[in-house]
Amino acid sequence: MDFLFASVRKDLSRWTQDRVALLTWLGIPLLIGTLITSLVDNGGTPTGVLLVADEDGTFFSGAVVGAFSQEQLGDLIIVEQVSGEEGELRINDGEASGFLTIPEGFQDAFLNETPVTLTLKTNPAQTILPGIIEDITEILLDAGFYAQRLIGPEIKSIMDASEDGTPSDAFIAGISVTISNKIETITNKLTPLALEVEIVEPPPSEPVPDYALLFLPGIALMAVLFAANSLAADYWVEREKGTLRRLVSAPNALMSFVTGKAVAALCVMVAVTVLVLLAGFSYHGVGWSKFLPSLLWVALGGVGLFAWFAAIQMLLPNQKGANLITTILIFPLMMVGGSFFPLAALPEWIGSVGRLTPNGFIVDRLSVELTATNAWSIDIGSWMTSIAITVSGLAVGALRLRTGFARR
Repeated sequence: MDFLFASVRKDLSRWTQDRVALLTWLGIPLLIGTLITSLVDNGGTPTGVLLVADEDGTFFSGAVVGAFSQEQLGDLIIVEQVSGEEGELRINDGEASGFLTIPEGFQDAFLNETPVTLTLKTNPAQTILPGIIEDITEILLDAGFYAQRLIGPEIKSIMDASEDGTPSDAFIAGISVTISNKIETITNKLTPLALEVEIVEPPPSEPVPDYALLFLPGIALMAVLFAANSLAADYWVEREKGTLRRLVSAPNALMSFVTGKAVAALCVMVAVTVLVLLAGFSYHGVGWSKFLPSLLWVALGGVGLFAWFAAIQMLLPNQKGANLITTILIFPLMMVGGSFFPLAALPEWIGSVGRLTPNGFIVDRLSVELTATNAWSIDIGSWMTSIAITVSGLAVGALRLRTGFARR
């Protein structure tokens, strides 16, 4: 037991001195995670800028401008009133989604039913928002056309009366009755409706998890993969120093040595995972009751990855080739195992393959834990599988030490 503790202290002392490696294990995943999360969280409802040059400055031109800022439309489009020259410069520089010019005489043309042209220039570098602005402009013009056909004379009478002074009560009452009668006539023609629509409330659906949260398991495993691969190479360092040759000749020391490295690796995995999960839980607002099971799950999986990376490295003839092979192996594992894209977002066949990889297995179960209603949602079978992977990897590594790796 004393040898086991001494082995753990020795490895932790050596590994923690390599601060560059520690920063690399954490820095790359956290940087990638920050960039991905920022992109995903900012990928919600787009917002566009509509520049408007209102050269008419009348009630009706103002109504057109104000229509773009109503209710939900106001959250989608930011309207800025500019001069014609400023609007031309900014739309040419790509600083807006669209530039609308309302010419002088727009209100008079509307009231007198004479032709008038509104000029809309859109930004070709954007695809969605310019089309929305164009569609809304056409809808507004169509609405104005039908309003003119329905109550155009009454609108003109109101505008003329307002210019002459305050309209009399009799005039207002007469106009109101006329407009009401016209609307009633149109309503009677539309009743009864030829088609009745019954709106049925959809069944309640399960809450959709934060999409950015689905990246957290993969980011955590990215840090663990980097750490596991780097720590696994320590067996080559021990061999070059002659530690392994002396070890295999000592009675009952081999398993304590291997177990000590696994315990030291577990401590490192816990430290790395704690920092990544603390950042993820704080940002996404995940319930802290899930922190401990998530930490234990990832740390245990990290030891299993360390054990198998070490076993693979010890099967190769030299340290350079061993490091090259395991480093090359990491990137396909991260690609299909959910570190770059959530498993749920991958094509079905790739996701199925990814869940069979060691890191994909850990990512999949961690995603279940983070999105489940209650903590400790990972099933006992998964825990036993992870323990079996870890123990088998350590056993293969110990066997390789006994069968020649230590004596080379």
